[in-house]
Amino acid sequence: MRFSIVIPSYNQGEFLERTLLSVINQGVETEIIVIDGGSTDNSVEIIKKYEDKIAYWVSEKDRGQSHALNKGFAHATGDIFGWQNSDDVYMPGAFKKVQEVFEKFPDKKIVYGNWYEIDENDNVIDKTYSAPKPRVPHFSYEGFDSNLQSMFWKKEVFEKFGAFDENLHQLMDSDFLFSLILNQGPDIFIKTDFFFGGFRRHENQKTKRERIDKRAVDEQKVLDEKYGFSKIGFLAREFYKIRYVFSKFRWLAEQGGPILAFRHLNRALFKRAGHL
Repeated sequence: MRFSIVIPSYNQGEFLERTLLSVINQGVETEIIVIDGGSTDNSVEIIKKYEDKIAYWVSEKDRGQSHALNKGFAHATGDIFGWQNSDDVYMPGAFKKVQEVFEKFPDKKIVYGNWYEIDENDNVIDKTYSAPKPRVPHFSYEGFDSNLQSMFWKKEVFEKFGAFDENLHQLMDSDFLFSLILNQGPDIFIKTDFFFGGFRRHENQKTKRERIDKRAVDEQKVLDEKYGFSKIGFLAREFYKIRYVFSKFRWLAEQGGPILAFRHLNRALFKRAGHL
């Protein structure tokens, strides 16, 4: 099994080398594709440093992350696809674990796992445990609780998906998951308890823990319309939210303990309250 990993990037020279090394050091056959949006920092210098390990790269102005992802996956020829942001990393042994899972469960098409939150110096500051299975319709309101940086999918999955919506700049990952769950079915997913990735928290990151970006809220409304979630009544929405909160607390407590579960739920409530 050969991996194709697309790395969209823009002015992340501070972290890009660590991202590249986290892929290169996996020790399995991997096609690395870097789509840089015309960075003005030292990103191109870093890319050229590892050029012999990179199958394809370009540095030019693009129309945003979704466009970069589409450009990258258009060059992907591997058996297993993945997307890693240029400030995040894969954990050692992640790719070999993915291979093991796909070999053991050949009927599954998407493998996902847990991930760490790391700081600017690669120190682990928190753990996040993925949901045990994808579910809808609560997903529209509270999230699948998985991370594309800790998920891998077979080439055929992406071929059926098509392409990322280039009008989406924040929730292209949600759109990707909605499409897979609703159009290809939840049975193609399989979860492992392995920590596949490290999601970096830093001052200049695109996704802030402390807030829900207005653009993300607007894009969520677009997705609600696209997938028919907007037709679900208010009471049904609240029911799904409450059911999800209890389910999330249970699985977080089972995997990480009650303290972690309380911390994550309080963080989510504070984040939403801050937006309202």
